[in-house]
Amino acid sequence: MTTLLQILAATLLSSVLSIVLAGLISFKFLDRYMSKMLCISAGLLLTVAFTHLLPEAFEIHENAASVGWTLLVSVLFLFCLEFALSHQHHSHVNPPEHTISEYIKGSQKRSSGAGNAILIGDAFHNFTDGILIASAFMVSSGLGWVTALAILAHEIPQEVGDFMVLLHSGFERSKALLWNVISGLTSMLGGIAGYFLLDRVEWMVPYAFAIAAASFIYIALSDLMPEIAHQEKPERFYVQLFFILIGMAMAVLATGGLHEH
Repeated sequence: MTTLLQILAATLLSSVLSIVLAGLISFKFLDRYMSKMLCISAGLLLTVAFTHLLPEAFEIHENAASVGWTLLVSVLFLFCLEFALSHQHHSHVNPPEHTISEYIKGSQKRSSGAGNAILIGDAFHNFTDGILIASAFMVSSGLGWVTALAILAHEIPQEVGDFMVLLHSGFERSKALLWNVISGLTSMLGGIAGYFLLDRVEWMVPYAFAIAAASFIYIALSDLMPEIAHQEKPERFYVQLFFILIGMAMAVLATGGLHEH
């Protein structure tokens, strides 16, 4: 098998398989544990962003300020995106009301910018993973497959969090799976780009990490955490905080030893 075919197979394995496995986990426990899984997803997203994506971006890029500006601009862009989608939703006077994302997905369920933002961030993240896998295969096949398996391992808990955000944003289960898979396929594009243009596109890697981190942070703090914080019963808040900590622990266990690719 040629190096390019191995890269394509490895990126497909690390992205699509992790999404399918995460979907099975999410859907199996969704109905009974939806609120708890939202808390877990918030912990997952924040931990992956602050302890994996951003450190990786700062480590790769010599100019930390550039990464910081990318993070800031990305957060502001997502804020504007959510405002635009919300404004579009409320500007319809006559039912049925649709947001831009609902037109795209053909769904009339409630939607917000959160689902769209998580897909955008994931696409950048998966594209970067593809470049990382390609760079590993350029060294050796063994290193390439080990890298792909490592990425698969740390993608599963993150994808569980993504599914919770998409479902919470109004995506149907089939739509959430479909769009997550489409987002995951960008890893193959990253693998192809890495194979043919590694020397030219390597500069994009830290920026892609920063954009992905911005989307995860924004979603957790603007869409998930406020709902958790606005609890009338203190005991319910502490229960939810406990599940946020569980999500953080899951992310640490899955990615703690896999930061260096």
